[in-house]
Amino acid sequence: MSTVSTESTESVSLEEALFRPRGVAIIGASNDPAKLSGRPLDYLLRLGYRGTIVPVNPRRAEVQGVRSYRSLADAPGPVDLAIVVVPSTSVVQALRDCADGGVKAAIVFASGFAEMGGEGTALQDEIEALCSSTGLRVIGPNCLGTFALPSRTFATFSSAFDEQIDMPDDPIALASQSGAVGTFIFASMAALGVGVRYYANTGNEADVCVAEVLGRFARADDVSILMGYLEDARRLPLLAEAAATAQARGKPLLLLKSGATPEGARAVGFHTGSQPGSDDEFNAIVERYGAIRVESMEAAADTAMLFRQGRRATGHRIAIVTSSGGASALTTDAAVQAGLAVDALSPDVREAIRPMLPAYGSVANPVDLTGALLTDPSLIHRVLERVVADARVDMILIVLGNADRGGEALVEGIAAACAATHKPFAVAWSGSTGRPRQWLQQRRIPTYAEPQRAVRALKRLADFSLNARKA
Repeated sequence: MSTVSTESTESVSLEEALFRPRGVAIIGASNDPAKLSGRPLDYLLRLGYRGTIVPVNPRRAEVQGVRSYRSLADAPGPVDLAIVVVPSTSVVQALRDCADGGVKAAIVFASGFAEMGGEGTALQDEIEALCSSTGLRVIGPNCLGTFALPSRTFATFSSAFDEQIDMPDDPIALASQSGAVGTFIFASMAALGVGVRYYANTGNEADVCVAEVLGRFARADDVSILMGYLEDARRLPLLAEAAATAQARGKPLLLLKSGATPEGARAVGFHTGSQPGSDDEFNAIVERYGAIRVESMEAAADTAMLFRQGRRATGHRIAIVTSSGGASALTTDAAVQAGLAVDALSPDVREAIRPMLPAYGSVANPVDLTGALLTDPSLIHRVLERVVADARVDMILIVLGNADRGGEALVEGIAAACAATHKPFAVAWSGSTGRPRQWLQQRRIPTYAEPQRAVRALKRLADFSLNARKA
């Protein structure tokens, strides 16, 4: 007789089971925290999960210092989530045990399913049939799991958490069909000082898919930015539903999709056994519901950092303020090529700025502060104070470089100007030790290593802002 709680799981939603579970079972848990089958238990213990932890290992009475059980049927409940870390040939039986024990959701790490064809496809078909007949929800197979910062539920074997304990927490949900792509984006964002609150890697998607996860978080009150990487286009109606919900809630939905070329589609098949489908259909959803398609993992992280600022643009007009004539020319090219307008500042703003600059400076747009900024760091705030108030300016980009000495004063001036406006605000700070970028990012000011990345992110923000006003 099972001692796992069999109280109805109908009241436990999928998102609660995955991201706020009362109890987590690890079926096949290893005593070695370095092994893939040992990492989830190590993370749950070390990173602060406070629910019930149930290791299942018939060969050990204790796993990593926690009492172990011979089977899920012997374990105490309630268990909302099971992490299945057994070989592919044992997965289906483990999932049957989960369904019989009243577990709401299970995560399957093992590969060797549809991506292999033949017997692997047959095994994955069994998982699909079991989910359909029992109501058990499954993430995977062939995935690295999920995590949720609020509940400290790290149901994953990702090496991203080997050392990382203090992680930034922002209202961002990321769902990725590829575990590596998802964690690469997560790590890139963490390097920019931006956190992911909820993450799910869906793998082969025998049951739960990226689109469903995004749709659920589109309705969540503690998520304001949605991000997704997709390979499989079989469930485009679900994606359309998620995008429509995000649009209605005013939440940006950033999407990265592979399989746009025949060669890429073939690689997708080898990876997750998925069918990328028509890019035209995918793009139609993006366009109809005002989602944002990004072209790379770096672009996804860059754009999320800008959207985290929580500001919206009223147009595509950008003001560029820099200390380099060459950088001003390069940034202007990049801005115009991205689709932004670099228009002249208002006459009264130009006249107010002119006395502040050396005769060889420029009050046009871009505003060139010249090297005088190095001897008078207060110049940055005095000029920005005028620029941000210009009715002809929708967004502001500051382009600087090096200047570690005196960097603190420049950062303070930039932060003060940013705090005085609701307009989107970004900085590109090239060279130096990187410390000024870190100081600005700690103040939640979007800061990039080069201006081209900044202007592309600003263009995406402007497009989303104007689309949202039309919706």
